[in-house]
Amino acid sequence: MNDMLARQKARAVGKITTGLLLNDPSEKDLRVINELPDATVKRRIKEIFFPGGNGLVKKVAGAYPESLLVFHEGWVEFYKNFDIRIDLNDFPLPPLERLTMEEGKNYWSIVAPDGMNPQSSFEIRKQISNICEYTSVSKIVDVYPKIKVSVIEAVQNARKFLPNVSCLKSIEMGIWGTTFTEGCLIDGRILKEIEMHLDVDGATLHTGSRLSGGGVPYSFWSGDGRFYVSNYGLQSAYPFLSLRQKQF
Repeated sequence: MNDMLARQKARAVGKITTGLLLNDPSEKDLRVINELPDATVKRRIKEIFFPGGNGLVKKVAGAYPESLLVFHEGWVEFYKNFDIRIDLNDFPLPPLERLTMEEGKNYWSIVAPDGMNPQSSFEIRKQISNICEYTSVSKIVDVYPKIKVSVIEAVQNARKFLPNVSCLKSIEMGIWGTTFTEGCLIDGRILKEIEMHLDVDGATLHTGSRLSGGGVPYSFWSGDGRFYVSNYGLQSAYPFLSLRQKQF
């Protein structure tokens, strides 16, 4: 997410203040609130009041970063572009105690509603840019772990994470990468919202998916301006190739 968009959304969320909740809001205030996703409003109110409404909530250390919360809420609008309606109350972020988030780094959530699979996510991806289907997506299946919400580090090129680590090696290390479905969704959203291509230098290995023949799909932005899909073997490892580790 670019800084300007993050700041704009953060300011809008900040309009929901204690004073606003305790007094009559203006028409302008109401317009701002009505433009926010329901989950945003509910989260902001919970931050201000205890569940019973008895007093103010103190700022606690160890909360989700605001940038992650804002990004997570953006999935509602992303899916609306494709006539898919989701309620973020059905897609909570993973428990904070299960996440490792380093100071100074940004993170993205990935929301995969029930029924979303390699083929349906690829159909969404095809509506965002040109594609090159060197490997047939019809032969890709997600194998593990298939979950509704995961969190990954927000980095343009995956190769900075674990280059030269094959799918088989990552399993031995106990590191879980994205499925092809998750890869299509996050790649498509980043391109659509901030016009940034992922993996212009290197490629993402989607270790959570397989081809019918046992290969592992990978994707990247090709030099001819297309989202490129192909595959390598379970033991393939190259300097330009890496998974995107996900937390859930």
